[in-house]
Amino acid sequence: MSRRSTASTSRDVRDAVIDCAAVTSASQSSALDDARGAGSAALAKVPEELDLEPVEGLPRLVGRRLHRLLFRAISMIEQPNETLAEPITPTRGWFRRDRHRHPVVDPNTYRLTVNGVARPRTFSLDELRALPWTERITVMECAGNGNHWMGTCGLVAQGRFRGPSLATILEACGGPGTSTHFAFHGLDPMRPLRPGYHYGLSLEELLGAGAIVALELNGEPLPRPRGFPARLVVPGIYSMSHVKWLGRIEGLDRPHRGFWNRHVFVNKRRRGRRWVKEEARWIGLKSAITRCLRDQDGWMLHGFAWGGGAPVAQVEVTFDGGTTWHRAEVLGPTDYLDDPPDDPEALRYAWSVFRIPWRPERPGRYRLGSRATAADGRVQPLERDPDLRGHFDVVHVKWRDVTVP
Repeated sequence: MSRRSTASTSRDVRDAVIDCAAVTSASQSSALDDARGAGSAALAKVPEELDLEPVEGLPRLVGRRLHRLLFRAISMIEQPNETLAEPITPTRGWFRRDRHRHPVVDPNTYRLTVNGVARPRTFSLDELRALPWTERITVMECAGNGNHWMGTCGLVAQGRFRGPSLATILEACGGPGTSTHFAFHGLDPMRPLRPGYHYGLSLEELLGAGAIVALELNGEPLPRPRGFPARLVVPGIYSMSHVKWLGRIEGLDRPHRGFWNRHVFVNKRRRGRRWVKEEARWIGLKSAITRCLRDQDGWMLHGFAWGGGAPVAQVEVTFDGGTTWHRAEVLGPTDYLDDPPDDPEALRYAWSVFRIPWRPERPGRYRLGSRATAADGRVQPLERDPDLRGHFDVVHVKWRDVTVP
């Protein structure tokens, strides 16, 4: 696809997908109803957007408002609804999931220490900025997003991250030395209660994912809640590994056995007659319908498909709880971006966007869902994996109930 045709497609997507908030304008709604002539009085009562109600989890038990308050109390804030159809999540709409406090880091005195490598070294922020930079347009997702307690699916976003790659930083230190694994430590301690957040991955995983130490998000320095001045970004792996306020990179000759790796972000997998601990890691293939917006005499459903490590080949949507499925229009990152990076590696873990028109025959209650198919033939499962127990890497179809007036 040429850059000119890509730009044209991107403009179309912005008109129909990205600028969804515009349809909620009262003046536009009034003008649209007036233009329809006969029947406009009835249509004026139709909302501009229908609520997508989770079929499981806390929202079902306590209601959406109390659910949001409870989540905020434990530092879980989902994307606002108006950003859930934007391929690049604006910084203002970024989800939040914190384990500690937000430290105030002075960029003039900031240091990143790297040890356990061939030549241990400490980098100032200026020295990190002086290294060659890499770009990654990638999904960032909480490992527990969309699980059976949460119900909703808003702890996910996609951003344009830039900074030196981990490989570049290790090269500046003479290479990894004998280290086969690395632990990443944040500058967010709550002394004397506990040290800052830390998480570990293997060198193979880090290099395979194309990990970077991000200094920018969407063309601007990282905001403080997003990890200023530097955070680890590991495309394709859940964001518990994307350590914010990064202060130390520790080379190891064995897997990191920290608290978060061993006891928190783990599921149990059935192995014969036993249930064995399994750390959450790579984002699985999944999709979700995120908006249901009025579209002339019907509705337009919007959503995202991501994960699985392979391009999304198709997305199907059901309006009747899975009895019938219909193919949606799917656009990959080179279609919806005006200026996609020349390096295809930068887009390997970006999501696809999809949309599909819906014309329900009558008012009533409908159950909607979407399922993605990857280019390698894998299909998003309809139900939860019976051989997996836990809150993480929940990939089955995100069912939503909708009431059509």
